[in-house]
Amino acid sequence: MSYKEELGVQIIDPEIKKKITTKAIFKIFNKFIYPLISEEEREFLLELEDFMLKEVEPLVDFSKDVYGLFPILGKGNYMQRLNPYGEGKHFGMRFELLLAMVTSIVDPELDLARVVSGLIFTNPLFQHGKDNPKIQQILKDVLSGEKVGSICITEPTQGSDAVNMKTLAVEHPDYITVTGEKVFTTNGPKADYFIVYAVADVDQPRKTMYQLVAERTFGGLETPRLGIPAVPRVHIGQTLFNGVNIPRENIVAEQGKGYEHLFSGLVAERGTIVGSSLGVSWLSMITAFMYQNYRVQFGKPIFSYEAVSFPMSELFSELLAATSIGLHMGTEYRKFVEHPEPKFTRYNATLSSGIKTVTSQLSHKIAYEAQHLCGGIAYTDNLKMDRALNVSRIQEVIGGSRNIQRFLVSRVLKDLMNDLD
Repeated sequence: MSYKEELGVQIIDPEIKKKITTKAIFKIFNKFIYPLISEEEREFLLELEDFMLKEVEPLVDFSKDVYGLFPILGKGNYMQRLNPYGEGKHFGMRFELLLAMVTSIVDPELDLARVVSGLIFTNPLFQHGKDNPKIQQILKDVLSGEKVGSICITEPTQGSDAVNMKTLAVEHPDYITVTGEKVFTTNGPKADYFIVYAVADVDQPRKTMYQLVAERTFGGLETPRLGIPAVPRVHIGQTLFNGVNIPRENIVAEQGKGYEHLFSGLVAERGTIVGSSLGVSWLSMITAFMYQNYRVQFGKPIFSYEAVSFPMSELFSELLAATSIGLHMGTEYRKFVEHPEPKFTRYNATLSSGIKTVTSQLSHKIAYEAQHLCGGIAYTDNLKMDRALNVSRIQEVIGGSRNIQRFLVSRVLKDLMNDLD
């Protein structure tokens, strides 16, 4: 492989190492994914894979953080593919899912950071900043990959309660002053721009929530890094707003509108996390499958033993089903965009929460089980399987932890019963 990944001693058979390439993984991946996608999507997939092999993979260095790769993704317009931008013709949730899967196969940590900067940060700007020249310039900066975006929702005392936040926004004629603390802000210590949610009245957060873009150059902003060993190449931080003055041109949602924007954006956020989880799963599965067929033990490939092949076959079946329903979610997302009435909003919010839960749990299960079925080599950096396992743990938490997703689905189910009364 062309990665600069030899951080530890290489004990894998060099002949096996030469065969387990990203190009070979893509070849197997395509055989499973092709029947599930359209001709246009196949065209996009092949263009994307070719770009990743030629432009991105040779520059991946697992001893360095991922942010130096953002401009490369930006050059190909691959920071996101949900919203139409630039000269490309392939946009929509299904294309974003394919982008997340392929990028995760190449470098799971890169995709984790890309998703936050390229999609979760930019999607509100696409939706609500069309007539604002300053917002459009910020969008251009981030999608070029030259600048990094982050999003500030979670607070240390609120945890999964995204509504009742304590970060305070005080309005002045020309600017809003923001004071408070956010945590688990992915890309925060490296970010140039921050979408921050803050409230004018902590007792009425729904009615007084703002959505604002803070900039690194504004005074009073601090971004110390949290220690999260699972993803050493992605900077996740604490973001402190010490009386940060944000000019009115950086307001995305005025007082009261921030709440609506926050929750409408979560559907797209969970959608792209589904793609990332599926990508991690395919990386783990195909790497394990190839290794098991090349690795000979007791005179034959270890995949030929039922103790290996049967569990792997079960995991493959689950992954195929999850990939199919993930792509279905991408199709259904159009209803959310084209028909923003409550019944479609509620349906897509439930669908994205449910599928995000299933796929993120499955990615962790597959990464763990496939690693175990390969033996000791899969626990070293000779293969990317341990990296995949670590990222899968983070994906199960971002976008709302497992029990929050279950809560959201259960609340909709309760509402359905109330509708019968």
